[in-house]
Amino acid sequence: MKKGIKVQNGLRASEPQVSGLSDSELAAWLSQRHSTGTSVAYVYAKHIFKVYEHCSEPSLLTTGDLGKEALQALKSLSKKKLLKRIELPYAELERCTTSRPEWVLLEANIRDINSLNKSRNELFGQGRGKAISLPTAAKVWHDAGGRCMYRGCGQDLGNTPLTTKTARIAYLAHIVASDPDGPRGNESSHALSDAPENIMLMCDGHHRLIDRIDLAGHPAPSLKHMRDEHTARVNMLLYGLKYPSVQLITLLADLAQVPTNVSTAELCSSALSRKLGPLPEIKHMLRRTQRDDRGRSGFWRHFLHEHESDIRELISFTSNRPSQASSVTPDTLGIFPLHLVPVLVLAGRIIGEARNIEVFQYDRDLKTWHWPTEPPNLPPKFDMSYEIDGNDLKETILSFELTATLDTNALPEELARSVKGKEIGWIRITSTDPNPNCINSKEQLDKFSGFARQAVKTIQDSWRSKVIHVFGISPASTLFRFGQMLQAGNHSVCRVYDRPDGSKPFVPAVDITGNDVLSVGSEAEHQHQISLR
Repeated sequence: MKKGIKVQNGLRASEPQVSGLSDSELAAWLSQRHSTGTSVAYVYAKHIFKVYEHCSEPSLLTTGDLGKEALQALKSLSKKKLLKRIELPYAELERCTTSRPEWVLLEANIRDINSLNKSRNELFGQGRGKAISLPTAAKVWHDAGGRCMYRGCGQDLGNTPLTTKTARIAYLAHIVASDPDGPRGNESSHALSDAPENIMLMCDGHHRLIDRIDLAGHPAPSLKHMRDEHTARVNMLLYGLKYPSVQLITLLADLAQVPTNVSTAELCSSALSRKLGPLPEIKHMLRRTQRDDRGRSGFWRHFLHEHESDIRELISFTSNRPSQASSVTPDTLGIFPLHLVPVLVLAGRIIGEARNIEVFQYDRDLKTWHWPTEPPNLPPKFDMSYEIDGNDLKETILSFELTATLDTNALPEELARSVKGKEIGWIRITSTDPNPNCINSKEQLDKFSGFARQAVKTIQDSWRSKVIHVFGISPASTLFRFGQMLQAGNHSVCRVYDRPDGSKPFVPAVDITGNDVLSVGSEAEHQHQISLR
């Protein structure tokens, strides 16, 4: 039995107070009383219709939608002399929730039922106000985006005719009725009868809900707010047509055996929040769902071998040349990075800075790719320090330490010796408050980029280091952004390190040269190399 069908004679505090029954639910309620021989009474006033079990004790009144099924059930009760009726003043019935012993009930016959149904059909018709004009209907259709405007419904009504008559799927429903005696009618009914802002596009179910089943739960201000909310959301989505087009690209991996899942709605919403119009297809590039076994020997050689076709696809798809496979060239590429550190740097190097790139940062606390609506009043400050001057030294360490401080005890032995003997340069980019969510605005990402660009310029142009040892303990967006700064064919060798987990030391993962990426192994013949041209 559906919620709300059963109504008992004795009222108890624990009984649910239902908002109303649909035609079929009301018919089931009436049929059950018919089968048990229980007397029923209906109470009505204008468009309000309520039923209850007729007995000596007060009974709960239940609002119902008097449709074809319920009408037949009423007639069956009438034939068995189990149906009574009473008409009350509208104001009294509107606030009444239980039957009253002083009510004088009349026998309800078939003629009474037919007469009530006829008057209700007239009441729920166009009424005495001005008919809805074609321009008004078109405006409501436009505001609704062709979808039911009831909150959370959004049913596509685009292939159905617009009408206020019954037996249709799409309805133009008045908020304030066009007839003062209709649902939510008042002295302004006639004046508002053809006003677009007073009319909602609705599916059949929700049209009946607001007018016949749960009128009390849908006052005019609530429906007006619902309409405004729907219209605003439709406009927000449609305004995406005016935004620069953006091709969304995800760079995702399951990290530490934890699946990384993203919703299409969240990605598109994030793009729209930056006034970018997402293209329909989202590209999931370098997607890795395999077990995270970076601790095994030769992992990065196997990684490049397994994903060589993915890397070549990324190179081809993001090149600044018009795609042969698509007639649409996006204005911007939107990058959603959440991958292994070496892959983030490599992807940035492949995509580069030759076209418009919008980088998104995942917020682990809020579970979103949106920038926070209200960034912290005192965001962490970034700084760049020269731990060891690398002038005239062939190699330099570049560490990004925005998420946490670099654990120097986890450095490879050879590098640790070089640091101790000051035989290698070292530039650190740090934060006053290291944490995973330190990049919480475009301004913060731009500040990091400024320091990173200055570091690259110092290492390559001033110190002229041949090899840069990169350690990334920093948000994904910063590592991708650093990779973008590596100019194809014109940068030092970047050796990017990876740390499988906190119990193991850093290991060299890949070398990114001006033209290639290759795995770093103890034996040269076991390296895997991919051209980035």
